[in-house]
Amino acid sequence: MTTLTSRNGPLHIGPGHPLVLISDALRVNGRAKLQLRPTVDGEHEGLARARGGPDVVARMVALAQSGAAAGRNREAGMDMVDIMVNDADEVILLPAIAVAVHDAVGCPISLDSRNPEALRAALSALQPHKVLINSVTAEVRVLEVLLPIAAEFGAAIIAMPIGDVHGLPKDVPGRVAEATVILERAAAHGISREDVVMDAICLASSVEPGSMAVALETLRRFRDDLGVATTLGISNAGHGMPTRSHIALAYLLAAVPWGLDCALVNPRTPFLIEEVRAIDFLTDRDPYGKRYLRHYRATHPPSPSRRPQCP
Repeated sequence: MTTLTSRNGPLHIGPGHPLVLISDALRVNGRAKLQLRPTVDGEHEGLARARGGPDVVARMVALAQSGAAAGRNREAGMDMVDIMVNDADEVILLPAIAVAVHDAVGCPISLDSRNPEALRAALSALQPHKVLINSVTAEVRVLEVLLPIAAEFGAAIIAMPIGDVHGLPKDVPGRVAEATVILERAAAHGISREDVVMDAICLASSVEPGSMAVALETLRRFRDDLGVATTLGISNAGHGMPTRSHIALAYLLAAVPWGLDCALVNPRTPFLIEEVRAIDFLTDRDPYGKRYLRHYRATHPPSPSRRPQCP
């Protein structure tokens, strides 16, 4: 079991716990390049003086608060958010967005980056909370850069079993082999398997027929043989198909009984929360349906006509 922390408290990822939903909506894709002006001593003044920087942070916070992440009422939204910054000044924006989202929403944070400087800045800014780094592959050049950072800050990692030997494995043995490489190198850096969430790799069935069966069996092997928490990037499932959100949701629900513990998802997927609460109940991740009932009550307040009347 992997445990992350935030202002909202601990969040457990693993067997016997409800499926954790990670919003994949918080993305900065080069829409706001930062122009940094140096101070007198030559250092960058950073976000406060960077053109467009504060606006980007504000948009990400608003997106998180609009339902892309769980706020004060966890029954109505995502459990945590994944933050990615592409083609912008990541070293400044990543920590700024991460801190602002955490302050506003309070949920655990996943940092979707392999930029060592940006990760160090964001992890330092989010201390003392336990954060998730997304992701570390089995490639030596990636392992030797990112694992020391995870160990230094006590972060957990999403491990992607893509490596130097098998590349992106198309079969279960290849994925288990690359996952084992990551676990061994992580242990050498003092990172226990409790701090590793292993990605079973969701490929688009439109171009990789049979890939879902491979992913499901990989989940089972990760759970039963390696004893690690598991994840999938579900949005890939329906790539190239119409109404891809329907395919992604079907994939997600099918994966839970095979050992899926958390998933990166599009928070705007219709009926996502309702269906996940239902599958948690049916697979004994929510004994007696207590969480299912809390969600129902939170989203279906009694109408005035049905409320008891005072005598």
